[in-house]
Amino acid sequence: ATKYLGGHSDVLLGTVTTSPLTTAGQQLGPAIRTVQTALGATASPLDCWLVLRGLRTLHLRVERQCQNATELAQFLAAHELVEKVYYPGLNDHPQHDIAKRQMFNTNNGGIGGGYGFGGMFSLELRDEAMAMAVAGAVSTVFRATSLGGTETLIEHRASIEPDDGKVSPEGLLRVSVGLENIEDLKRDFHRALEIAHEIVGGRN
Repeated sequence: ATKYLGGHSDVLLGTVTTSPLTTAGQQLGPAIRTVQTALGATASPLDCWLVLRGLRTLHLRVERQCQNATELAQFLAAHELVEKVYYPGLNDHPQHDIAKRQMFNTNNGGIGGGYGFGGMFSLELRDEAMAMAVAGAVSTVFRATSLGGTETLIEHRASIEPDDGKVSPEGLLRVSVGLENIEDLKRDFHRALEIAHEIVGGRN
């Protein structure tokens, strides 16, 4: 609920679930229930209202985010300074055919012929220096760790992962696409890539 359901980056709301079929779940479930009962760990009226407000525009926001993400991913995949774009809406994604079967929306007549491949993708640049430079050069896009809001966000995953548990490539950037005009987003990324290339230069 904190992400797409709320949709405006202004609510903290979710659920905690445990399995009655596992030892850990059998131990954690009653403990969590006790905390909830004793401390009143339930959603506030304001948080519930904020999510209800978000639900009223959820279908419109997600449709636009999917459209923007598809077009922006295609744009970046064709850019000479981008090594790779990971997005199920691209034809070269290894699960593209599965995504086409699962993500077809008969109510969406927009870009992609009714497909909604999600509002998030990752792009990989040649190294960490280039990735950090791009993340620092965007101006329409915000650098932040979140997703599902109205604004487009970018983050360098490897720099926030623990040293002993890094799984993301050093040149990878995660993008959560928002509701901005798609041409503004394209211009921002193109400009950021050019600035980063100028700063980093031909370093290996």
